[in-house]
Amino acid sequence: MTKMEQIHDTTGDRAIDLPKGVHVVAQPTMLAGLDGLAGQVTAVSCRIEDPLPLAELASARIVVIEVDPASRNSLERVDRLRNELPMIPVIAGLSQVDIATSRQLLRRGVSDIVALPFTLDELATAIVDTAEQMAAENDGEVSLAPFIAVIKTIGGSGSTTIATHLAAQMAHDMGEGCRACVIDLDLQSGDVASYLGASTRLTLADLMEAGGRLDEELVLSVAEKGHELVDVIAPPADIVPVESLEFDQLMRIITIARRHYDLVLVDLPASFTNWSLSTVYAADMSLLVGMLSIPSLRHAKRQIDFLVSMGIPKDTVNVVLNQVENRLFKTISASDAAEAIKHPVLATVTSEPNLVRTAQDQGELVYALQRRSKFSKDIMRLSELLGSRLAEAE
Repeated sequence: MTKMEQIHDTTGDRAIDLPKGVHVVAQPTMLAGLDGLAGQVTAVSCRIEDPLPLAELASARIVVIEVDPASRNSLERVDRLRNELPMIPVIAGLSQVDIATSRQLLRRGVSDIVALPFTLDELATAIVDTAEQMAAENDGEVSLAPFIAVIKTIGGSGSTTIATHLAAQMAHDMGEGCRACVIDLDLQSGDVASYLGASTRLTLADLMEAGGRLDEELVLSVAEKGHELVDVIAPPADIVPVESLEFDQLMRIITIARRHYDLVLVDLPASFTNWSLSTVYAADMSLLVGMLSIPSLRHAKRQIDFLVSMGIPKDTVNVVLNQVENRLFKTISASDAAEAIKHPVLATVTSEPNLVRTAQDQGELVYALQRRSKFSKDIMRLSELLGSRLAEAE
């Protein structure tokens, strides 16, 4: 079972174990009664006729959703939630609980039903019961691997270089037998496969077009070995519009990869789209790769402000400055950069362009050419820092 946090029932001193990752989707008037669970559940304000914020719910462990049986849209939202995020159990909240409606919702795959407006005792009990049932059903199943989204501030910042080296290093640090998968989502100029020397026959396009045929066997047939510790899912062979990806299908691909691999990284395009923003939202954390230059830092600040404004927790955005020259007097330092973007800089990676370019031309990682380079040491340190942050977030 997940780690539990102790909360106390507002009607007494009885302690209740409430699991993390609970999202409650309801109208503002219904959410007002959840003050006693502040910090324990994520309240998602959504009217009955509004579409579901699936991207926000993709990271949930349990979803509690307000349902109006008289609204066709409300019932269709339950169906879509079960279809698009089948691994997440759903608890339905009803203003009037009757046998016919309860049976209808249970047939739609709802795990439990609670009355509206919410009472903390009943809601907490339903959540705990559902979590226990989920733990029993999932006993022995493979948990989802960490999922990191890699974002570039501007073209040429070296995000793909960081993503490929970081994938190998983190897989190495995770222990013997661990493997990572890098999914190249830079649809128009992705270079992950070439940087790792992977020869790809099938691409992400084959997975996106698979529809309901998508399964682990198909994903693994598309993933090509690019390194002894890293597999690659390459972008489409032909240039396609960056808006063309369907997020729901993409999340199915990522989820299957997370079940099979020990780490999944996605290398995103420079510009944000609806699907790329949703991907960042669904990730455990994001890595914003920039440089010590005015244009890169300016874009970094804008991107961080945008991500935070869209509801992405600021502490999940990790800034890495790449191609940092190792010289005594710098025009801009890492501390200057942190002050400029109003955000901490997690790490810097030393610039060794000739070494990196030579390795990539050969389809190798820098480690294969020079293990003890400053670049390699910086990647090792970055892997340690991210590994610690992932451990803290569990």
